[in-house]
Amino acid sequence: MATAINIPAIRGHVGEIVYYTSVFTFQQIVERVKKIDDELHTSKSLRDQLQRNLTENYKSIKDYILSHDDRFFNALVLAVYDGEPTWNPIEIFFKENPYHSMGFLQLNGEEKIFPVDGQHRVEGIKAALKINPELKDETIAVIFIGHQKSEQGMEKTRRIFTTLNRYAKPVKLGDIIALDEDDIVAITTRELLESYPLFMGKKISNAKNSKAIPDSDTNAFTTLMSLYESHLTLYKYFKQHHDRKSKPYSSTEIKESLKLRPNQSSLNAFKSFVIDFWNIFCANYDGMREFKDSQADNAASPYRNKQGGLIYFRPIGIESLIHALLLTAQRTPEKPLANIVTEYATLKYNLAETPWKGVFWRQNNQTMIMGNNPLAVLLLMYMYNPDLLTEKEMERLKKRYADALQLENIEDVDAKLEELRMA
Repeated sequence: MATAINIPAIRGHVGEIVYYTSVFTFQQIVERVKKIDDELHTSKSLRDQLQRNLTENYKSIKDYILSHDDRFFNALVLAVYDGEPTWNPIEIFFKENPYHSMGFLQLNGEEKIFPVDGQHRVEGIKAALKINPELKDETIAVIFIGHQKSEQGMEKTRRIFTTLNRYAKPVKLGDIIALDEDDIVAITTRELLESYPLFMGKKISNAKNSKAIPDSDTNAFTTLMSLYESHLTLYKYFKQHHDRKSKPYSSTEIKESLKLRPNQSSLNAFKSFVIDFWNIFCANYDGMREFKDSQADNAASPYRNKQGGLIYFRPIGIESLIHALLLTAQRTPEKPLANIVTEYATLKYNLAETPWKGVFWRQNNQTMIMGNNPLAVLLLMYMYNPDLLTEKEMERLKKRYADALQLENIEDVDAKLEELRMA
């Protein structure tokens, strides 16, 4: 049993809920906060479901605590029941005004405390403290609410649990790009927005957390979201080669790596890699050098317009192209990436022409067709070198190309693909 303590707190209420805001040390989290068990359900299967929701994510929180001196968390919401929690208010006068919401919350050590919101943070703190006990005096904000193990009490706490999780919104990608100081892709993208001519000023569209460029925007090369996704694809390739891995990292491994800020040497290396890529791209692809150097308004209009323009001036197009470039580089390790980027520049990129008409471009109403990214990647690789595709990829290419062009006979698809090879 934990010892009795008095902790300073502020009492508040919202609706029917009375709550107390305070802090717990990491050691107090270890000693006093337990996993959810039978507090919300009597059914074992439902209890097991809540336990399964405790994913491996707590390990990344542990790593974050151990590796970041500027670590910070939002408050835990902790439910308290049993024991004899006692509120002892203190009347405080400040500038002749009385305040009654401050005081001490007394816990006698017999109460049971479990997280209604923040179970991964709780387990991450516990895991970090096992590795580094010196963290025991660090503190985290906590909000205490009362709980009763009656049918009505369980229902009330379940409602709070679901409300906190249902209405909590994940951080938007745009905010990650703008603010994240651990994500190497976000950091690099931000720096290039301020220093690389292709992305400066109006040449990147924010477009309200969307990948689509508004029709009225005739200045932008691509959108902020699409630029980040393109750099993320470049990072997957870069990290494999930078770390000298024989196989590409999985999506999960890449996602985890973005949570920990790399050293300055790695940041500089990735930034140089990205700049080298765009330098080669701008030097070889139609319109890119002119657009990069232009200071005029409507600089993108020759390359993205009602007649179509070039696929890499569309977010869906540049992402597909970079994906194809890096996949090709992985399958031809003997050839430098710079050579592959240069050789791809000779392919066809006019939206209103074969093969993009019907795949990316709807000629009758001059609008983009969305959702054909996988087909576009296969088409690009096929036009560059059909031997790069596996048998299954060739089958998918033929099926998806036939669907896009509304072709019924496989012979017609083969003929269309042969035209691409002969062009």
